[in-house]
Amino acid sequence: MVKRSAVRTASLLSLLLVPLAGCGPALHAGPASPALGSALQPLLADTAMDHAHWGLLVRSLGTGETLFSHNADRLFVPASNMKLITGATVLQTLGPDYRYRTTISAAGPVQAGVLRGPLVVRGYGDPTVSDRFDTDPRQRFRLFADSLRAHGITRVAGGIIGVDSAFTDGPLGSGWAWDDVLSYYASEFGALQFNEGAVSLTVAPSGQVGGPAVVIIEPASQYVSVSNRTVTTAPGGATRIAVARDATGPGLVITGEIAAGSDFFRRAVAIPNPTLFYLSAMRETLREAGIVVEGPAMDADDLDSEDRSVRQAVPLFTYHSPPLREILPAMMKPSQNWIAETLLRTAGLEQGGVGSARAGAAVADSLFATWDLPTNRRIADGSGMSRYNLVSPELLAGILTEMASVPEHELWMASLPIAGVDGTLARRMMGTPLEGNVHAKTGTLSGVRALAGYLTTRSGERIVFAALVNNHVRSAAEADRIIDAALLQIYERR
Repeated sequence: MVKRSAVRTASLLSLLLVPLAGCGPALHAGPASPALGSALQPLLADTAMDHAHWGLLVRSLGTGETLFSHNADRLFVPASNMKLITGATVLQTLGPDYRYRTTISAAGPVQAGVLRGPLVVRGYGDPTVSDRFDTDPRQRFRLFADSLRAHGITRVAGGIIGVDSAFTDGPLGSGWAWDDVLSYYASEFGALQFNEGAVSLTVAPSGQVGGPAVVIIEPASQYVSVSNRTVTTAPGGATRIAVARDATGPGLVITGEIAAGSDFFRRAVAIPNPTLFYLSAMRETLREAGIVVEGPAMDADDLDSEDRSVRQAVPLFTYHSPPLREILPAMMKPSQNWIAETLLRTAGLEQGGVGSARAGAAVADSLFATWDLPTNRRIADGSGMSRYNLVSPELLAGILTEMASVPEHELWMASLPIAGVDGTLARRMMGTPLEGNVHAKTGTLSGVRALAGYLTTRSGERIVFAALVNNHVRSAAEADRIIDAALLQIYERR
């Protein structure tokens, strides 16, 4: 993946210790002003968005009064506003201290330091084995090596078997676009998964014009082969690099040209088959750590029906992930699709015994029924990548209203991007009165833009809002301009 700083508990605690504009009791909640409607309606009629489908609901959190409503009960494709549904569901049903487990078992006796059989790894979807949580995404496997040595194992004679049956659907979401599958934001997910299903690709010019460029993938993996068909051209030339999947396996084919002295080409690329990607990285890391692994990495689904390795395996140890309170902001702040898909299936697995998007959606439906929220919705995935998702501004505002009063509301608020500060809102609303006063979730697909969350006004009133636009043919920046202008009007007039 593209390198980024690890999510730390301390960083989250620092957010919680700083007074948040959206937390605490409402300071003021004045009556609805007709002037607000007269200010907002022309924005939604902006000619830049002619023929687009707008929805906007503005509500006082203190009084529950609806201050403005436009198509609030209509259905929209929400894009990543779906993560509000996923996040609220897992926080309320799994709890902030929920941890994923991964169990390592021995399918054979241990004799003189040698496991006479395969090592069996059973996963339940842990999304934290990545460089988002550790500087080195392989760190988890080094901990596995330490635990194996503690059990007297220095050599594995039967390879590694991965059991990924906890999730029953996937590895891609329902209704995802086929032309996104090579992109990191549409990477495959599963019960065993590594580094968010992606690698970071760098192409750099070599020191010899006419020679191949330098191609680097991180984390390095024997599982991902690279066919380098690039060439370094003379200084001043254009960079034209294309990336494709190797039709013969889980490798990448890199073609094109890059000029000497030019900037590097970088791209995060999705890798297929999360189970084998995970097992291959684990086997390589164990070997580097001094645990000799003989034999292949195998998916339990591919074993002969008579193979009893998995059924006879004896548990050695179980590793537990960082808690959900750390995972939630790692999904919300950068709008991480892969984590969102994992969380929705985890809700289904833990609450209904089935690790699927449909089961996770059923958990969300049950939660929202207790909140008496609108039932006109369709939950197709956890991330918002699917255009099958349909929700209303009324539903999103209802979720946000309920989450403002739960015991975990500070954690919930801290997980959301903050205008002009961090996450997907880091560069938005900067230098305006909205900076630091909007905690909200963004949403983007082609022709779709969304923003839903909390606004603290000039007077200190806490506002819940949900703004969605569908079927626009202009840039996302145009949609942002109108949404941000609407928020500024609310800020100034309340």
